Amino acid sequence: MAGLTRPRRAWRGAVPVLLAAGLLAGCTTGRVAEDGTTSVPGGSAPPTSIVPTTVPGTTESGRLSFLGSVERLPVMPVASGETATLVPSPGTRGYRHVVQVAYRQLGSGKPLVLIPGQDASMAWWSPPVLQTLAQHYAVTVFDPPGVGYSGPPSSGPSVQSFADVTAGLIGELGLKDPVVLGWGMGGQVALALAERHPGLAGDLVLLDTGIASAQSVEAEPSVRAVLDSPSSTLAELADLAFPPGESRARQAWLAELLGQIPDTVTSSAVSMEAALEQSAWSTRSLGAGTGSLKLPVLVMGGNFDPVFPAVDTVALASMIPGAQHYLWNGTGYAGFAQDPTQFATLVEDFTG
Repeated sequence: MAGLTRPRRAWRGAVPVLLAAGLLAGCTTGRVAEDGTTSVPGGSAPPTSIVPTTVPGTTESGRLSFLGSVERLPVMPVASGETATLVPSPGTRGYRHVVQVAYRQLGSGKPLVLIPGQDASMAWWSPPVLQTLAQHYAVTVFDPPGVGYSGPPSSGPSVQSFADVTAGLIGELGLKDPVVLGWGMGGQVALALAERHPGLAGDLVLLDTGIASAQSVEAEPSVRAVLDSPSSTLAELADLAFPPGESRARQAWLAELLGQIPDTVTSSAVSMEAALEQSAWSTRSLGAGTGSLKLPVLVMGGNFDPVFPAVDTVALASMIPGAQHYLWNGTGYAGFAQDPTQFATLVEDFTG
C-alpha cells in the first residue's frame, strides 16, 4: 500500500524461540528455583514435550473446517527480561503460576500471533479475516487468561501479566521471530511484550490502540460504558467497531461470529478487562520502554475509531523510534473485519 515501506531491520540480539536441534538433543538447561520454576539463560528456548489437548466440542466443520479445533496448553508466564521459560512439573509450587491457554492454529508461512482486544475472544478474528491471513502466514489466535476457553489468570491481571503469558505461549508453540499483532487492548499487550521481552517478536503491528500520554485521549465516557458493561450486547459492541455507513460489513461480521461454535466472554471477564484497561490509563504503566524498542513497528488506526481515536495512534507512533504510522481512512475500530483483504495486504507489505 502507498505510504508503507519496509524499514531496515535493526539487530535485536534475538535468539530463536525454539531451536529444533535443542529439542532433539534435549541439551538446553535452566536455573531451577525452589518453587519448581525454571528460567532459561540467554533467551534460549526450553525443550518441551507438553502435548496440547483438544477442547471437546470445538471442532468446526463445513465451510469453517479450516479452523480446526481449539487446543489448550499449560503456559508459564515468562519473567520480564527473559524470552523463554520452562513449565514447572504438576504438583510443584511453581505450577500454581501456570495458565491454561486455549488457541487455534492455521495456515502456513511466517508465524503471526493475533492478540484480541477488550471484550473479545479469539472468535472475533472472524473466519474471512483468518482465511485471508492464512494464505500468507502461520496464524495463531488465542483466548487471553480468563476469557473463553482459557483458564483464569494465575496472578493479578494486568496488561503486563497478559504479555508475559503471551510470551510463554509463543515459546511453548515454538514460534520463531513471529509477527505479533495486537488489536485495541491487545495492542497494549503486544507493546508490553516487546518492552518486557526484547528479541522475542520479529515484527510488531499495533492496531487501533494507544497508551496514556500527554498527546493521547481516552475514549468518550459513553464508549467506555459500552465496553466496560457486562450487559452490553454484541450488537452494541459492533456499533463501536464499524462506522455508521458500514452496516453491511457490520452485519456480515456479526453473522460470522454467530455462525461459529461459541467462545464465551463471561461477565467476570468483561469486568476484569474493564478494570485492567482503566488501570492502564490511570497509572500510565505502559510506554516506559518505547524509546528502546529495536524492531520494526507499524501502528495502524481507523479515522472513525471511537475506542482509540486516530490521535492515539499518532501519539503512539511518535513515541517509538522508526515506527511507521498508517491512518486507515473510512474504517473504525475493526477495520480488519471491514476489509480483510486490504488488512492482510497492509500487514504483508509491512512484514515482507
